Amino acid sequence: MKNRRFWRAARLHTVFVAMAIGILQSGVALAESEHRLMRRLVVFPMRTEKGFEAIGDESWWQARDQLTKSRRFLVASKQFLVKNDAFQARGELEPADAIILGRLLDAHALVTIQLAGRNLTLLAYDGGNGLTLYRRQVTLHPAKTIGDQLPQLTRRLVDDFVATIPYQGYTTLDALVGTAVFQEGGLKYADVDLGVGSGVKVGDLVQWVRVTPTSLNPVFQGGSTLFAFAEGRIVRINEGLAVVEIVRVRSLKDIAEHSLVRVPHEAERVLTENTLAEKPRPTLTVELVSPEANPVEQVNKERRPLLTTLSFIGSIAGFLLLAF
Repeated sequence: MKNRRFWRAARLHTVFVAMAIGILQSGVALAESEHRLMRRLVVFPMRTEKGFEAIGDESWWQARDQLTKSRRFLVASKQFLVKNDAFQARGELEPADAIILGRLLDAHALVTIQLAGRNLTLLAYDGGNGLTLYRRQVTLHPAKTIGDQLPQLTRRLVDDFVATIPYQGYTTLDALVGTAVFQEGGLKYADVDLGVGSGVKVGDLVQWVRVTPTSLNPVFQGGSTLFAFAEGRIVRINEGLAVVEIVRVRSLKDIAEHSLVRVPHEAERVLTENTLAEKPRPTLTVELVSPEANPVEQVNKERRPLLTTLSFIGSIAGFLLLAF
């Protein structure tokens, strides 16, 4: 009897320790991850019930067109997906599946769309770490046919997804000097690609930001912190390509190729016009570092809430070890 109790306790001990280690490893990975520029996208065919394949296919094309029209994203073609044996309808993905597909298709983000009954769901995943970036479900109107609603509602879901993205552009290398930051007349500038068709104009405030996941909520819907490390103002813009004067920065080295760029005025406009949420509001709050602040103190300030959580989990793991 004593031996039986001993081995049962030993098995429980092993299970609890494994769980604690897994939680700690997940928390550390989340704390150290940082969202990178989302440029290359894969939109998988829409998953529908039998009888709605044709309208689902049409809606899939509408989703792709809606994403490509601003020139912000490069969306994988049907031919590319067929060539890589990935042209199939998908619903919700596990993180491991998202990572595998992201590597296979060299995609920064993966988008799935699913119609189940009259519920339409769009999900977006980070192709690098498998985290969920966005999740929204809407219900089709009961008095209208699915065929009359699906393409238009799919486009609206795509617009809602784009509206939640906390940045509107990215830094490019200057064509003449080949660097992200260049100098003219004693002032510092950077080139920024903002896509076409936006409301951005000369004089608009610009922020260089980092997006850091902090929870298992969708990254673009409250599951991350937005940290601005530099500010500037647009001095020239032509077909979505802007020249930005840098007016406030912690370190010029932080501004590099593909650094994320937020235009607060444009972010607010897009969120107000395109969101499907009942009460439009910013999904992330920007924390701006003053140029005179101590970088080490700021980094500690950023990580403190998550480190506190990890410390609490570590205490639980320690308690479990002592208990057995």
